[in-house]
Amino acid sequence: MASEDNGWQLITLSEFACPAPPASSRLRQGLRRLGRVLGWRQEADGGEHTEVPDFEGFDRDPALEALSAFCQDWPQARPEVRFLLDPPFSGSAAIARDWAERRGWPVLQPPDEAELLAQRVDDWWARQGVRGPWLLDDLARYFLRTPNGMVFLRALLVRLLQGEFGSGLVVCNSWLCRFVAQGFELVLPHCYCFAPATPALLQALGIRAKARRLEALAAEARGNPGVALALWATDHQQQIPRPELPAEAGDVAAFVFYALLLHNGLTPLQLLRVLPMLAPEQLAAWLQRLEYCGQLVLRGERWQLSPVAYPQVRDFLAGRDHCLDDF
Repeated sequence: MASEDNGWQLITLSEFACPAPPASSRLRQGLRRLGRVLGWRQEADGGEHTEVPDFEGFDRDPALEALSAFCQDWPQARPEVRFLLDPPFSGSAAIARDWAERRGWPVLQPPDEAELLAQRVDDWWARQGVRGPWLLDDLARYFLRTPNGMVFLRALLVRLLQGEFGSGLVVCNSWLCRFVAQGFELVLPHCYCFAPATPALLQALGIRAKARRLEALAAEARGNPGVALALWATDHQQQIPRPELPAEAGDVAAFVFYALLLHNGLTPLQLLRVLPMLAPEQLAAWLQRLEYCGQLVLRGERWQLSPVAYPQVRDFLAGRDHCLDDF
């Protein structure tokens, strides 16, 4: 199931466990949380000032080898859909796209707005023109959390699991997977993910530090290699304080964060659709506020979380009893 020589390994979702932080790291995180409550400014950690890749630009070839080894006997004659879970900023979706390109698998195109809102799954599938195995590289593009926007996803998942569209690999972000299990009462079968990053893997990605510091970083990033790279770059290359949530952050900020995590980013118009309780000027003001504080970034037309802000945002949502992912 895995190729462990290069540090990357495929496991089932049930096998995933976040790395445990060393005692010194738990103390540091506790002080950081206390500092946020009291309004202290956090200083960047000291450490070795080595250049590391951007969180999206690390070498994916070793991960491709692990995914290829895992899928070497799949698919077979019987149609089977597998799900690769993609925690935010982990790079799993990009790894899957590279892997599918090498195999010559087509990447399915998401539904247009008319197909999505009218629940026209048949029209969407006919437009693909696919024969043989395929990759669906971002399941979040197949729904909006609105009454009409969720029907398409439910119908699509049922037909995928029934084998109507043949064999394929579906990349599903980890927050959406949890939402499907809770909201649709549908447990996705054949769910896999990359094992949490180890200190050895972080070293292979270019982070140079002592073993204990690497253990602490892996734990703080919850085993997510992209988040670990982003945190390290902020603390050691850029040497700037990490972004802090505004003191007045409450329900509105939580609603925005959760919607963006669930959908892998949204345009302002899409945010208004999934958050109809917010007035346009209220949403616009909070988007600007959270961007100013470093929590959000605007990529093209879509708002997304900043990777370096993700650990704090996840803690913030946990403190407000939001439905969290499993990573």
